[in-house]
Amino acid sequence: MAIRILETGSGAGLTAREMDILASGVETSTLLVPAYAARERARRELADAGHGVGIDVLTPASWLESLWELLSDGRHMVRDIERQLIIAEIVDGVADDALAPLRKNPGTVRMIARMARDHAPHLGNATSGASADGVAGVSDSAANEAVARVVAAYRERLEHLGLIEASEAAEQLALELAAADPAHVPSRLRSVTLRGVLSLSGYLVRLLAAISAVGDVTVMLCDGEEPFAEELEREFSKRGCTVERVSMQSDGDAAGACGDVGAVSFLEVAGPHARSEAYAVDIAELARDAAGKADGVPSVAVVAPRPAELLEDIAPRLAVRGIAGHATGFVRFSQTSAGTNFMALMDLARRMADAEAGRGGASEWWPAPELTDWLYSPLSGVEASLARAFDKKIRGDRSLTPEGVMRQLQSVQGRQRAQRKHLDATSPWADVPAICADVFQAVRQGRPVTALKTLLAQVDLLPASAWGADAGRLRASVERAAISRALEVVGDLAHRLGVSQAVACTVLDGIAVSVSMDCVPEGEPCGHAEFLTLADAAWRPAGAASAAFFADVDVQSYPLAHADGPLATLAAELGAETISIEPAALLRARTACVLQAVGQATFARVTHDRQAKDRYPAAIWTELAARAGDAAPKRSVGEGDIVQNLDDAGAMGLVRRRVTCEPPQRLSEDAIPYLVLKRRVCDADGTERLEPRQFSASQIESYATCPLCWFMSSRVRPQTIDAGFGNMEKGNFVHDVLYRFHTELADDGVPRVTPENLDACLARLANVFEAVREEHRRNKTSSSAALIPQSATEEAAVDEILSLLERVVRLEARTLTPFAPAYLEYAFNDLDVSYAGMPLGGRIDRVDVDAEGRAVVIDYKHRTGARQFALKDPTLPLKDGSVPADDPRWLPEHTQTLIYAQALRRALGLDVRAALYMVTKERPPKIVGAASEELVEEEKGDGRIPGLSHGFPDADGGSMTFDELLDRVESSIADRFDDLAHGVVSAVEEPASRCAFNHPFGFTRRDA
Repeated sequence: MAIRILETGSGAGLTAREMDILASGVETSTLLVPAYAARERARRELADAGHGVGIDVLTPASWLESLWELLSDGRHMVRDIERQLIIAEIVDGVADDALAPLRKNPGTVRMIARMARDHAPHLGNATSGASADGVAGVSDSAANEAVARVVAAYRERLEHLGLIEASEAAEQLALELAAADPAHVPSRLRSVTLRGVLSLSGYLVRLLAAISAVGDVTVMLCDGEEPFAEELEREFSKRGCTVERVSMQSDGDAAGACGDVGAVSFLEVAGPHARSEAYAVDIAELARDAAGKADGVPSVAVVAPRPAELLEDIAPRLAVRGIAGHATGFVRFSQTSAGTNFMALMDLARRMADAEAGRGGASEWWPAPELTDWLYSPLSGVEASLARAFDKKIRGDRSLTPEGVMRQLQSVQGRQRAQRKHLDATSPWADVPAICADVFQAVRQGRPVTALKTLLAQVDLLPASAWGADAGRLRASVERAAISRALEVVGDLAHRLGVSQAVACTVLDGIAVSVSMDCVPEGEPCGHAEFLTLADAAWRPAGAASAAFFADVDVQSYPLAHADGPLATLAAELGAETISIEPAALLRARTACVLQAVGQATFARVTHDRQAKDRYPAAIWTELAARAGDAAPKRSVGEGDIVQNLDDAGAMGLVRRRVTCEPPQRLSEDAIPYLVLKRRVCDADGTERLEPRQFSASQIESYATCPLCWFMSSRVRPQTIDAGFGNMEKGNFVHDVLYRFHTELADDGVPRVTPENLDACLARLANVFEAVREEHRRNKTSSSAALIPQSATEEAAVDEILSLLERVVRLEARTLTPFAPAYLEYAFNDLDVSYAGMPLGGRIDRVDVDAEGRAVVIDYKHRTGARQFALKDPTLPLKDGSVPADDPRWLPEHTQTLIYAQALRRALGLDVRAALYMVTKERPPKIVGAASEELVEEEKGDGRIPGLSHGFPDADGGSMTFDELLDRVESSIADRFDDLAHGVVSAVEEPASRCAFNHPFGFTRRDA
């Protein structure tokens, strides 16, 4: 007997000639079709033609399973989820070095599961050479050997559980048929016909080849499927089968691969923002056009790669146009709220456990955003305000341990439950418990079943409104079904297969539940849209839909080549490749079936993605457009109508009004008074009045440097909410160490560091450093942000600071020897000091005073780039001949210490002679700034300010004294305050490098 390949030239429906072939010759024959939809259509057509008995219509998978039940040894075929569970357990039990170069992760499990599904009989025996049935062996690479060991263990486990892979069942059936007496072959194997089956795995090819030796195997190829004939002929010929290829088409049978292109139109959407609106409009137009040509409510078949997702996107827009919609799809457990949060909490718990066991640092899990996402989920039972507060608390404290985070979570749960007790009994939330801590605690303790049961109970208690205004009950039912399925897998199925619950949880992202979605307009619908995949739409009978809308017809949705990867490589090495029709031919054939069943069709695609990159059309688009030429209508839709694209109702019924925005970097008259914030004060006589709040020297310097940067940082205040490990935290740490170091010296009667006590001071510095380090590690510091390392790299960065500070102490030993620290972290807030007409606040790091009452202001800067803080007498001409002091608005780049120097003169009556910056990150550290001429170093080691060679007035011809410098700076800053009062927040003409952080924040405006 032979393999017959019949090129029938028919469409999706069975023709009379095909039915005659199926019904002739034997009492019972089998017809294999590719999908459930094709099976139902074929059964209906056979029954209508009087052939309902004697022809079994099955899919290849169900046919193989029924054959195995009839002829098997009692084992059952393994299901997909069972396969993944067993292989996940085996992979988990394999040592890391035995699995190398593969790694233990869900991706490896899925890959090996697919390999075992298709090639278990050959992978489980040997890794090289050829098997007895002629299948080649695989190369002896380390990866192949690791896979072979896992699959061998998997086959042993299946044998123990009484299960078998479909591929192995097919191999055994083929061997039994080869050894069987033809007279005793079951009648259902004497005639097997495949129709529309355009992909055959290697083990099915081998089984069909064995059947062809004892019965008839016929492959019917419909219109457009002819390219598959060559693949079939070559593959079956390789297996020694006689292949007979017959064409049943007459010259006028086929109307063309894609039917009548005269009824086809094209829609191109410029980008994803306009996609939903453009698609909804076109679907409604198709329904309206069809309504004039047929009785009843017209139906449009919407063909999409992901139909359920498309319906969810455009359902509101269809509803407002009176179009009902329906889609059936699958929702993976990982796509549900319960699944997303459960899997994230499982992963977080694992990373926390690794950190507690010393296998990783806190940076592997902190700041635990998964917990905040979990709190925001309706399933947690927690209000959004508590979720935000929790997130701020966790992100602001790098010292938290996993147990500390758990206590915070329990606190949130307790507060929410206490609030719920005060709700009215009629409130839909009165009986909804907060379960945020209970679920995560169960996950951390390795009790996933308890966690899932808690989630399931919560779904039943939540009101439908918790899932949103649209389809709340549907979403709740999906969540309930997904959790129930996960419980079945983790609890019952895993236990039956001998798989641990922890391992079972790693494969939950592979389970899915069916979901039926509907879009229901108000009133009677004027049209109906059925959302389908192309594979399902191809088998719908003629007249089921009046028109078709093909969505997202691009190469991303319909690729031109089969997917490559490890599975394809392995199949090629084994010589057991799956034979399939080329994707372009498959797309052409399935599209032809749809076009032959409808009166008109629109093909739509989005031409650019969100990054404005081109999305290229699918092959069928190009072919149809070329055949239709100018005859087919082509429409393009842009993204210009923002309101229509963003509004779910397509802006129907909305009143639009264009408003004019203020020019960039200009505030309205109503906003200007809020630039200078006010505070309420009470005079001695009880009169209340408003006065400006205090400005710190750093804020004043920021505004003087760049008003826009000040406005962004001090008024808009964009900032990260995560506690960091950057320059600010390191600077705080350095300030804390130096403050405590000098405080302890003063407490012990040591006025300052000198060359004589340097060694003792360095030893004290080391002790202070460790004490401050421990305080920061526990977040027990008065600084605004503690320095808390969370990894070995960050620990090393903290260690490096000690060596920098040792250099600073050595520098202090030979700097300003007559002076000693007198004021440390000195605050101005309560001194009622004004500067340039504004109240002054803030604190200065350090003020050194000598026996004559002279003072030096010192500010620590833990950074490099000391040169930017240097200041020369502005009365000296520059290289271009200009004199900076001639500019009435002249200000030095950095004014912070100069501002505090002037304030100290007023508040404490000190004779301030220098305003300096100690740059601690330089190697070696440097002291720069402005100083009176008498403090400038004349000879190295003279006890003045090392490295400072220019003072006020400058010895090279300058005329500005240090006191005049302070007055001049204050006068210029008063001008800046006047600008501020008039609302000036524009960027400086020449932005500094640090401006790059603030300037991009939305200062390009347009009318809206």
